[in-house]
Amino acid sequence: MPKIFAPNKQYTGVSASVTFANGVGETDSPHLIKWFEDHGYEVEEVEQQQPPQDPPKDGLEFDKMSVEELKLYAENNGIDIGNATSENGIIKKIKEATEKAE
Repeated sequence: MPKIFAPNKQYTGVSASVTFANGVGETDSPHLIKWFEDHGYEVEEVEQQQPPQDPPKDGLEFDKMSVEELKLYAENNGIDIGNATSENGIIKKIKEATEKAE
């Protein structure tokens, strides 16, 4: 999702329905992106990484994935990671879900 950088780098609040924290907000609305660009905000397109769809056989490949890649993998495969935020916690949730599916 594109990041929007406010001219005031300290700004925290809501502008044009987008929530900003420390001058940074996110939206994927083309209309809002154009509006922000027209009003002096900087827009940065963020490249989405797509992790593999098939679970690794031995789990070792999970150890090579970043937290963001693990989250995307879980999302793309319909795996609820609950409140897990650490690499180990997310890997545990993924392994539990894939074991239940077998």
